[in-house]
Amino acid sequence: MQYQQLKCIFTFPGDSDAVESIDISSDGQTLVSGSWSDGTIKIWNLLTKELKQTLAGHELAVSAVKISPNQQIIASGSRDETVKLWDLNTGNLKHTLKTYGEEVDKEIACVLFSLDSQNIYTATEGGSTYFWDVNTGQKLGNLGIMSTGCSHLDISWDGGTIAGIYLDNLYIFDPPRKKRSAITTGFNNCSVAVSPNGETIYISDNKGKIHLWNSQTAQRTVTLTGHLGRVRKITISPNKQILASGDEDGIIKLWDLNSQTELCSFTAHSADITGLVFTPDSQNIISSGDTTIKVWESKTI
Repeated sequence: MQYQQLKCIFTFPGDSDAVESIDISSDGQTLVSGSWSDGTIKIWNLLTKELKQTLAGHELAVSAVKISPNQQIIASGSRDETVKLWDLNTGNLKHTLKTYGEEVDKEIACVLFSLDSQNIYTATEGGSTYFWDVNTGQKLGNLGIMSTGCSHLDISWDGGTIAGIYLDNLYIFDPPRKKRSAITTGFNNCSVAVSPNGETIYISDNKGKIHLWNSQTAQRTVTLTGHLGRVRKITISPNKQILASGDEDGIIKLWDLNSQTELCSFTAHSADITGLVFTPDSQNIISSGDTTIKVWESKTI
């Protein structure tokens, strides 16, 4: 498999400050972005490239956005210590989830829907991770993690494995909250991606490396090298062939998941890669960084 130099085929205008998070609907028609500057969420039509709606309600920066698998709900997490659930079709606010923990850092670091869209997991920078009923907005419990500094959560495509990274710790769960493994990785974790079958956990660190862990044995198997700085985001293509990674220098790399080799590398933004997603057909990559969101053509040659 070979890749030509990826071509930017469209640039969405961003804000005067950084776009901090992006996500795409499962049908590939809707993109949502969270703003660091004004606490808004923007809904974009990916087919027409037009801005459909701007949602306002957070008091501080939006640090995480996610579209539910059933394409009904947008979840937005903010530094104002709340998660808001919005109706994707109408833009109406359905629920505001507030974590009243004892930790100092209660800003929201990550949000994650269950595969059936009935529950949502929320994690704070202080380390508290809860799960909630999406329909009622009621808190159902917590994951019982005794760690600080959550940066990312991910779930396997079969819904059977959840992985969360907290400073130098990796936690693996069987949903909804049965802890399978707790691992000290030995490095500062930045992002996590779970393979479609849940067997492999991909973790990026602040030294430019991506580590592969076996979720059943809790052993590290392979380390990918190539980035020079902190790898902010990693994501797996829907066709299960490619891993994309984005670093603090605005560089994106693509990796062949079968051979575990680097396919290509290119400069996408002038600052940190803050968001990285594939379109459902795996033909395009969407990235956010600096003040823009870009769509990249990722066809093989």
